[in-house]
Amino acid sequence: MKTRVTVESITQELDRIRDGAEGALQYGAARSAVETKAKLHGLLVERKESGQPGDFAGLQSAAEVLAVVETELGSETAALLTAALQRREEQASSPDVVDTARDEGSMLQ
Repeated sequence: MKTRVTVESITQELDRIRDGAEGALQYGAARSAVETKAKLHGLLVERKESGQPGDFAGLQSAAEVLAVVETELGSETAALLTAALQRREEQASSPDVVDTARDEGSMLQ
């Protein structure tokens, strides 16, 4: 019988490991389990630099930057960056739009 591995099953296993580590006063191991769980859920992202200092300095447009990103990091990363840049441009061109979902529950005084 094959066991299905899911984000939920890994999360439960990491919770069990964290609880056991805390119970044994192994706080380094507990922290490691929490960090791994945060990475699994996309809350922590390991970043690494690619290329040499100044590699992007000569680029003149967003299209040139996106081309380098696609070459270095792949089309999925370039698509995510494109979407983020478009959102940023939309927000900049609509200064009267307020993101009320972000401040849900807060009140103006």
